Amino acid sequence: MELHALRLSLTEQDLNELLRKYLPKDVEVEDVRVRLADRLIHINGIYPFFIPVRFETVWEVGIESGHVSARLASFKAMGVPGNIFKSAVVKIVEDIARQEQWIRIVGDRFLADLELGCSKYAVLAHLHLKSIDVKAGVLMLEAGH
Repeated sequence: MELHALRLSLTEQDLNELLRKYLPKDVEVEDVRVRLADRLIHINGIYPFFIPVRFETVWEVGIESGHVSARLASFKAMGVPGNIFKSAVVKIVEDIARQEQWIRIVGDRFLADLELGCSKYAVLAHLHLKSIDVKAGVLMLEAGH
C-alpha cells in the first residue's frame, strides 16, 4: 500500500487514548497525559520515587529523513527545572524505545519510523512523510508524494 496524499489530525484526546492503549503495562509512570501547544508536545505524569514525583517533559518534533523526530526540550519535576528525576524519566522513554524496532535513539533525539510502526500495529504502508505541525490541541501530519 502506498499513500499518495494524507493529512491526518490527532487531538490531545486521540493521543491520550493511544498512549493508554499502547504504553507498556510495566512502565513505572502513572497518570500520563499529553497536551499539545504551539510547536511543542507536553507530556505530564507521576513517577513513583520515594514519594510521587509529578513531572513535565516538553518535546520538539519534526520530520527528519522521512521519520518523525522528537527531542526533549525541557524537563521539570515538582515544578523545578532539570533535577535528579530527569535521568529516571528519560531512561523510561529510552527503555520503551529500545523495545520497539520502529523507534531509534540518535544522539539527543528519538526517531520514529511510522511505516514500521504502522506495519506492526495496523498495515504496511509507504507514507512519504512531509510535515508535522503541532498547534494548541491538535497535531497535524502530512504525507504522500
